[in-house]
Amino acid sequence: QREGSLLCADCFSVWQPAAMSMSTLPEGHLASLNYADPVARQLICAWKYKYDQTAWEIIQKVLAPRLATLKHLGEARRLQAIVPLPLHKTRLCERGFDQAEEIARFISMQIGLPFVPMLERVRATGKQAEREEGERISAMRQSPFVFCYPTSNFQHLTSILLVDDVWTTGATARAGAQVLRAAGAREVLVYTLAKGK
Repeated sequence: QREGSLLCADCFSVWQPAAMSMSTLPEGHLASLNYADPVARQLICAWKYKYDQTAWEIIQKVLAPRLATLKHLGEARRLQAIVPLPLHKTRLCERGFDQAEEIARFISMQIGLPFVPMLERVRATGKQAEREEGERISAMRQSPFVFCYPTSNFQHLTSILLVDDVWTTGATARAGAQVLRAAGAREVLVYTLAKGK
């Protein structure tokens, strides 16, 4: 409620988002924030839909100290590359930036794994955030992603961290992971900024 900042220093200091969690899903999913947390949700929406860079700066401050868990897991699982789940070109033109790519680049710098875009979104699937669970899953039944990385280089990159912004049903992440596995990835872990509806 204070002018001049999306989240003032006082509110930031008392905001205590839950610790990073790893689900027991077969593909292995990690998230740093809970989307049901109203502060986390408002920050993500302000950045994603209104391109409020101050929101992204605040999110980075929260993420940076929490990524040690992800780094240790990466070392244990011998992760070799960070791959973003890309937007379709029409959505990229509308939004002006790709949030999954921004998150993946930030994580790459923080934990020292290479940022390697390997997927292209060749089919527009509409706004997943505006759909019910069944519609989200149905829209991803035929993967909108294709593998777009030289296969000769990919032979050495078999353990991947796939990155997106929010995990709701996991349909989008599963569609991307399926394409990477079909291309030869042995293991695909999924990281999202937040989890939940």
